[in-house]
Amino acid sequence: MQSTWYNASKTQSLLSDDWLRMIESANFDAVIFDCDGTLIDSSDVHTRCLQAATQDQGHEMSAEWYAARNGLDRTSLFEAFRDTIGTAFDVERACQASIAHYDSFAHLARPIPEAINLAMALRERAIPLAVATNGERPVCNLLLATVKIRDLFNTVVCISDGVPPKPSPAMFLLAAERLGQAHGKILVLEDSPQGVQAATTAGMSVIQLGDV
Repeated sequence: MQSTWYNASKTQSLLSDDWLRMIESANFDAVIFDCDGTLIDSSDVHTRCLQAATQDQGHEMSAEWYAARNGLDRTSLFEAFRDTIGTAFDVERACQASIAHYDSFAHLARPIPEAINLAMALRERAIPLAVATNGERPVCNLLLATVKIRDLFNTVVCISDGVPPKPSPAMFLLAAERLGQAHGKILVLEDSPQGVQAATTAGMSVIQLGDV
């Protein structure tokens, strides 16, 4: 898998085969993983749940519209949808309805092997691990459990913890606090621009998955 490593003032391309070697050579003390798009391919899950919630109010959200806004937290996403359709739309109702649909669609979640293999290797080396996600705790825990990786992580930080969503650095700072590690010695794995911005603002190095 192609990726880009942002480390202080340096930026370089990096293959997933080199992630573990780089982490060990750079002596990172902890690693924080994003969930959706990093550990888990959950795009089909979220699309179905979001679409079901908009249909509950008589509207249609296309998969293309959602994909263009991937990385937004749920409230911001539905606020953007309301602004797009330009008519009455209950954002809070849509948020609650979409969360309620996850039990029906969680089986569509698929693991992202490169990231999960890295997490397993780091766990074997006793490196503290966390998940930091814009998702809600019930949703994140369900997806992690679906692909059987929840036990790999020391802690999960999410929007349910009362912190603002990415691109705010708050989630990563809280994860660092829970792991008991200094910000500058933590590596983050992310897929979204919002997540990369949040991690770099927090003073952490970042590997962004995919071609950038």
